[in-house]
Formats: sequence, C-alpha cells, structure tokens
Amino acid sequence: MSYIALTLGFTALFAVLSFHKEYKTTWSIICAVVFVLFGVINYNTLPVLQWWGFEGVWIEAFIVSLTGACLHFAFCADDGNYEIKYTWRFIPTGITVLAFFIAGFQSWEMFHADEYYKRLKVETVPDSVFNADVHPIPVSKMISVDGKLARKVAEDKLGEDLGLGSRVEVGNMTIQNITGEFTINNGKKLVFNNDLIWVAPLEHRSFWKWFRNGHTPGYIIVDATDATRRWLVTEVNGQKLRIQYLESGRFGDDIERHIKGNGYASKGLNDHCFEIDGNGNPYWVLSSYDQKIGFGGEESEGPITVDAQTGELKAYSIENAPAWIDRIQPQSFIEDQIRCWGEYKDGWWNAVWAQIGVQEPTPGTTLVYSEGRSFWYTGIQSAGADNGTNGFMLVDTRTKAAKFYRVIGINETEAMRIADDQPFAKAAQYSSNFPVLYNVRGIPTYFMTMKGSSGNVVGYCFLAVNNRQAVGSGVSKQDAEAAYLRMLKKTYQDKIKDGDVNKETRQFTVRAIVQENNIYYILFNEVKGIEFTGSTEFYPELKWTKPGDKVKVSYGKGESKVIPLDFYENLDFEI
Repeated sequence: MSYIALTLGFTALFAVLSFHKEYKTTWSIICAVVFVLFGVINYNTLPVLQWWGFEGVWIEAFIVSLTGACLHFAFCADDGNYEIKYTWRFIPTGITVLAFFIAGFQSWEMFHADEYYKRLKVETVPDSVFNADVHPIPVSKMISVDGKLARKVAEDKLGEDLGLGSRVEVGNMTIQNITGEFTINNGKKLVFNNDLIWVAPLEHRSFWKWFRNGHTPGYIIVDATDATRRWLVTEVNGQKLRIQYLESGRFGDDIERHIKGNGYASKGLNDHCFEIDGNGNPYWVLSSYDQKIGFGGEESEGPITVDAQTGELKAYSIENAPAWIDRIQPQSFIEDQIRCWGEYKDGWWNAVWAQIGVQEPTPGTTLVYSEGRSFWYTGIQSAGADNGTNGFMLVDTRTKAAKFYRVIGINETEAMRIADDQPFAKAAQYSSNFPVLYNVRGIPTYFMTMKGSSGNVVGYCFLAVNNRQAVGSGVSKQDAEAAYLRMLKKTYQDKIKDGDVNKETRQFTVRAIVQENNIYYILFNEVKGIEFTGSTEFYPELKWTKPGDKVKVSYGKGESKVIPLDFYENLDFEI
C-alpha cells in the first residue's frame, strides 16, 4: 500500500503541474500512463520510503516535477500562450534541485572527512595479539572450497536429479559456520560442530517455472573443507521442504518485496544471505541499515530474518541477533569504512594532496573464522604501495569491532604470485586462489588452494605474511603444511608457538619410515594417527634410521596430524 500511495502522490503532482484546460483528454491519458509507469518503477525498484537520506524518492520527484512542468509548457507552446505567471510550475523542480545540493553538501567526504573517519573505531595492536584473537585450527578444517568451486559441486549434485534440474537452479552460495544436527532425505543424519559450509537455495529457472510450481523443494550444502561432502536437502527432520520466498520469486514471493511489503519499506536492505540454523531450517538474512551522514555513511542496524518457507519476519538489534547468524555487517560497508579510516585520519586535503600517513586496504576482502566467530579481513598498505603491507585488519562481522595488527609483510596479490611460482605449480600452470588468513604456529599465514584449468583443487600452499621465503606447497594439505613448517624451522620463525602447541620430549620406537627427497616421514609405535617429519639437512641420522630403532625426539604437540620434529636422536645408531 505504501508504494501505491507514493505512486498516487507523484501522479497527483504531475497532474497539477501539467494541467491545461484546453487539453483535458490528452492530459488525462498522459496522467494515466504516468501512474502506470511509476507504479511499475516503484514495484520493481522498491525505493526506501524516507523523506531524507535515500535518493530514490527524490530522483522520482525531480523527474515527475520537471516532466510535468515541461508538458504544461508544451501545451502552451501549441496554442501560443507563454504567460509568465505559469512559471510557478517549476518551483517543485527547483526544490528537488536544491535538495540535491544540500544532500551533496551533507554527504560529500570533503566536508565530512572526520565523520567518515570515525565510523570505524579501530584498535591498533602488535602482532602478538593475533595469537589470542585467531586460534590455530587443524589443517583439515582450513577452507579449501571457494565459492566458485562450491557452486560447480552444487550444480553437479543437482544434475544427478534430472527431473529436478530442469525446474530449478542453484542460487547464490553463502559460507557460514554451523553447529547442530538434523536429519535430511531418507533419514540421513548430519552432525556439525563448528564447521564451515556453503549453502544455497534452489531457485526457479524462469518466471514460468515459478508460475507453475510456486516453490522449490530445498537447498544444497557443500562442505567448505571437503568438496566430496555435499548434500541435496529436500527434507529436514521428517518434513518436506517448500521454499517459497526466493530471489527468483515473483510478486509477493520476491524476498525483498515481501520484507518491504510487511512494514519495512522505510528501511535500507543489504546483503541477501541464505543461511540455515542448527536444526537445518532455511532462512534469509538481510542487514537493515540507515544513512548516518546525509545520503552516505551507511550503518547496519541489525539483521532481519525471513523464514524461507513461511515468510515469517523477525527484526533484531545487533546485540540480540541469534548466534547462528554470522554476518550482520555487509562487506561493502566494511570495505568503505576501512578505506575512510585509512584515508582521512589527517583530513580530506591530506588524503588528496600530501598523502602523509595515508593507508589503504589491499585489493580483496575475505572471511576469517576462529572459534565460531567470523571476521572481515584485508591487508593494509601505504598509499601507492605495490607489494608490501603495514599490517592487516580484522573486523568482527557481527559487532564491527576492529583491530589493526602491525605486521610488516606482503600483500595478497604478491602472495598469489609466490604461490604460482612454486615449482610443481609453475610446471603444470596451476593458479592460486585468493588467500585466507590463518594462525599457524602463532604466525599469521596465508593459505591458498591451487587450481588446474578445470577449476578443481590440485594443490595447496602456505606462506608467512611477514616472510616471503617461508613458503610450503604440496598436492595435499598435510604435505603443504609439513613443507611450510620445515621452512619456518629453517628461517627460525617457529620460535613463536601457538597456544595449542605443547613442547614434548619422548622416546619412541620407529614403526615405519619413508623418504621423499630429503624429507623423512616417520610413524612411531607409541603414537597412532600422527606422522612426524624431519629433514636430513638438520638430522643426518634419519638416513640410517630403520623400523625398530629406538629414538629420542622433541616436537610441538597440537591438533595437527603432521608434526615437524624439533629434535631427533637415534639411540641405536653408531658410526
């Protein structure tokens, strides 16, 4: 109803401004066309219904007032009547033009640089704090499936059902953290414990598919750490899924139209995310926002959730949002706020001309997960820098709490070049994905997957943010991690230990030993499920070691299944 009222109001304004008593029939037809035209525009664009702060309504007001006044004078031109008293019809146009000037003054960063700078409150911390904020995780939990690969895998899974694949298509993939358990098709039980998944709704292929079916039968899950784990979910806890509210829905089934038609027409909406809760129930999560600096300075006010099946709406503040919602702060908002924080510390003029102390985010923003929390990550570099960084920033995706870690190093683009130059990748012309930041042995580390021409993952690479020489790659995560840890040892960086690693010195009996180049992989009788690695560069005795030998070793015990040795002595060996 609110958009109908808006359309009626603009049509009435157009009618008043364009009226000419000699052309009533033509005028009536044109007014009817204007009503239909702006009705269609408002129905499809869904402008935010606020009188100030959002430009959509003002743009329409300018178009209506200008065309209405011009039409009247076109009528006058036809009968040769140009009376000056009718120029009042351009007053509404003048008001809208004046409003644009005022809005520009209120919003322009040149006049409000300090306000834009203060939108993001950033705590600057040393790199040692990183170890407490981002906890180490097993290499098996690191993200190895990006959005593009997840979509390919999801499409392959959907293609297994020929009948369903002709009706629906895979929607936009959303990565999320999930803890919970539920049953899906045929009673299969899924259990998640702080796991990362990609999830996407099944969307209608066309208007006619929507018109005929009205809903889609579910969604697809792809494990973000293992592309072989994927599920087409059409049933949850014994109930068939009927996803009605979608981005491909029409009329009232369109997700944003459904929200704005139910009391939220005055709210800005951003960041459409399809997520599931711990019980497998599907929801849409959108960020409600307002403009805080004239027509700019977007700030999230909290999430709005929509039950994808029933359409039930719930709005939350940032503080009261359900724990299963990962993202409340849209990526585009955070990227803009980081940019302003880096540019405007000393004002707009310094940012444009002198650029003293100006910093800027590196290209690309990714998500970093730790202990169920998620952060927007980007490197920070001096203005004009090519490869190096002054540090990096993590911004909580729920609360917007931001920390800048002072770690001098290389940026993500340079990290990808180094990964692409690794011998096995360069020979096969593999290319690296945009890196994800992890804590490895207390050291900020880029983790990258390597892809072949098919888009499949064919290898992995670890690289220390602050040391381009500390790099390890391999065809498996474990091989790449072991190579990286060896390089850390070689460059003396492994003196920093993460909180989950305990130093141990033990005596073991060798169960098996395998050589790969100058690296040896060892299994011990006393330790199951873990392999140890060492290099003859540090421990020459390795090349004489055989099963059954008694050895003394030291190592950092953590969650990794591949552990580099810090000390090695073969007690049975004598030259």
